[in-house]
Amino acid sequence: MIWWHIANVVDLIHFPIVIALVVLGAVYFSGPVFVFLLTLMVTLQVATLGCPVMWLTGQLRKVHDPDYEVKWSFTAWLYQTYGRWFGVAVFLFFAGLTLLLRFLLF
Repeated sequence: MIWWHIANVVDLIHFPIVIALVVLGAVYFSGPVFVFLLTLMVTLQVATLGCPVMWLTGQLRKVHDPDYEVKWSFTAWLYQTYGRWFGVAVFLFFAGLTLLLRFLLF
């Protein structure tokens, strides 16, 4: 049962931090540094087909209950359901959107 509770604690810490970084980060760190960090985080999530923290919480829950089905990434589901080219299209879409926002805003 401890693994399930650890996963819940990680989720409770993770989500407010993400919201605070996006909302407050834009207020206090607007400019190239914030855009770079945001681009880095989005690129890491696209490269790993999802959020690594969500993967961690899924694995912790799976340790508690081996029958638990980890659903940590919508992008990975699309990739597995529709194939490699759809995964490439999703990557190109988010990479292009990130670059477009970068050039439009800064």
